[in-house]
Amino acid sequence: MATRHLTIRAGKHAAERLRAEGFHPELFGTLVGASGGPKWLVLRHLDAVLIDRLIAPRSTPLDTLGSSIGSFRHACFAQGDPRAALARFETGYVEQSYDPSALDRRGLPSMEAITLESDRILGLSLGKKGAGEICNHPLINTHIVAARLQNDRGYDRGLPFQLQVGYAALANAFSRRALGRSFERLVFRSGASPLAYSDLPTENIDLTPERVQHALLASGSIPLLMQGVRSTPGVPGTLFDGGIIDYHFDFEWKRREGLVLFQHFFDKITPGWFDKPWKSRRPSAAAMNDVVMIAPSDAFVAALPGGKIPDRDDFMDFSTEERVERWHGVVEACRVLGHELEELIESDGLADRLEPFPA
Repeated sequence: MATRHLTIRAGKHAAERLRAEGFHPELFGTLVGASGGPKWLVLRHLDAVLIDRLIAPRSTPLDTLGSSIGSFRHACFAQGDPRAALARFETGYVEQSYDPSALDRRGLPSMEAITLESDRILGLSLGKKGAGEICNHPLINTHIVAARLQNDRGYDRGLPFQLQVGYAALANAFSRRALGRSFERLVFRSGASPLAYSDLPTENIDLTPERVQHALLASGSIPLLMQGVRSTPGVPGTLFDGGIIDYHFDFEWKRREGLVLFQHFFDKITPGWFDKPWKSRRPSAAAMNDVVMIAPSDAFVAALPGGKIPDRDDFMDFSTEERVERWHGVVEACRVLGHELEELIESDGLADRLEPFPA
């Protein structure tokens, strides 16, 4: 393969198994999807390969664990026709738009407008049957991560809420575990799986068809940008983006036997949203021992329009028409990533491309 557009990293145990067995569906027991909003568009065609190579042919259970956009992607995988669901999600997400009357002086949509549009996109992705198919999938156990505000005063905006978020960021600066004083992790889960946490306060909640769209919306509800979700049936409190706690995940949790596959937007992992300023905050080598990460290379990203993958700044930097055209272009440009992964799996060349995670 002349050009290498993908970076593929693996922990020691994961690399040993890949070299010994090659890629096959039953090699993996867990699939992880990170938060990242529009960044997911670079994974669109990699996701299609996973549907064909990991989801469709498997005969053993797979636990999917995602926050925010990661959970949106996984919700497509667990539907009866995952390729069609992924196509609906792509169309709805790329072509999202906001009425000029909903924009503020900076040209940004209101919290209510973003929440309403996000809910519409999720409804489009799920269709009429998706929620039930996700909850009743015979092999895929879906785990949707959201964050519930501790000491909830009923606010999702204004100075009192900003102070609560600021306190969470300050506490997290001292210790990731201290984040538990401000936010509790909620894991909406279908099926039976051994996934369990011991780092922060966590509550597992049964994922029912009535809860699916609420849970997904909560998982992607960015504080101060979107409304907090208070409408989830049988779940009290105000729920926000799961990325607050599990942005890219720290991989410090009990899981099913088998390797962990992590498709990521770029070649770095930041455990929680508030860990962004702290470059030393990254998963330990032990936590990554059985993880395989597939991501676009830095060189590939640099060659994309603007030298970056899509992000929320695009809403401010471009008109709706310009952004939609740009995002469609990025998705098309990233088709080569899917071709490369497909070829590596088909030729049994994945193991030859493995690199270790940074020490």
